[in-house]
Amino acid sequence: MDPHSAKNKLSNLSELLIISGLCLLGLVVFSAGGFVFIHLVTGLSLEEIQYLAIEPESVEGSRMWLLTLQAFSAVGSFILFPSLIRFFRQAGTRNETQTLMPSARIIGLIIGISLLMLPVTGWLAAWNESIHLPSFLQEFQQWALEKEKSLEALTLFLVDFQTVPEIILGFLVIAVVAGISEEFFFRKLLQPRIMGLTGNPHLAIWVTAFLFSAIHMQFYGLIPRMILGALFGYYYYWTGRIALPALAHVLNNGLTLTGMLLYQRNISPINVEDPHIVPWFIGATCAGVCWGLVTMVLEEAEKIKKQELEKRNHGFSPSMSQSEPSEYSS
Repeated sequence: MDPHSAKNKLSNLSELLIISGLCLLGLVVFSAGGFVFIHLVTGLSLEEIQYLAIEPESVEGSRMWLLTLQAFSAVGSFILFPSLIRFFRQAGTRNETQTLMPSARIIGLIIGISLLMLPVTGWLAAWNESIHLPSFLQEFQQWALEKEKSLEALTLFLVDFQTVPEIILGFLVIAVVAGISEEFFFRKLLQPRIMGLTGNPHLAIWVTAFLFSAIHMQFYGLIPRMILGALFGYYYYWTGRIALPALAHVLNNGLTLTGMLLYQRNISPINVEDPHIVPWFIGATCAGVCWGLVTMVLEEAEKIKKQELEKRNHGFSPSMSQSEPSEYSS
């Protein structure tokens, strides 16, 4: 093995371990910080705050405080503490590379794909629910089912907004904060380092997507969430812009929340939380259309890169791209 290649792999592995440790440390510190903040504001004892997620109905205003805790832990564990990796990075492991400025067409395509992915993920979720594990994994399947039910109950409580402030905070935390923080951590920090470790971008994208899905602890939503994670990963790999997968993630969460809110208010007859409402042929058709649109995103990204290369070769200063530090050079 090339000594330089071996050194790079070791560097990526060590940074992955450090980032993972920083994530866990951030989760502990910022969760504790969230507990203290709620205690100071509400006067609730720390023991009462611990029971927010177990018996939320027993604590007044628990929905707002649970959302607050979620925001604290997401920002701390996925953004602030993992960002400290820059202080552990070895000199010379990060180089500058060109990242393209996405065109309005790419942004429009991503918005369209986000809309069409709603029935696709519903269709995949229904199929995911039908999977039965072999007998030697029955204990795991039973645990996964019980975990799924408890998380579903908590999720339904969180999104059962009763006031306008709850709606605003819910969209900010569940759609915006979750979308941005998770993309920063999984796509910008983990994915490039897994790529540097494996040497295979596609393997890195799918491994990261699996980790992204698994961390949600919902076995019966593993496949659709993994597909979404891979889609976000390709957006970042093709463009070098974390804002694009973050946009897609925020849109996915926001559209799902909107659908749930409309159903709760009896404005829409469609329960987006029920994957069985999507006929298989509609899910399959939307998946086919999404595939076509995703290839158009790739083609547009390659077109912009080619235009920029031609401009540089002809001595023009780039107008549509800029040089940014890229995690992919690790």
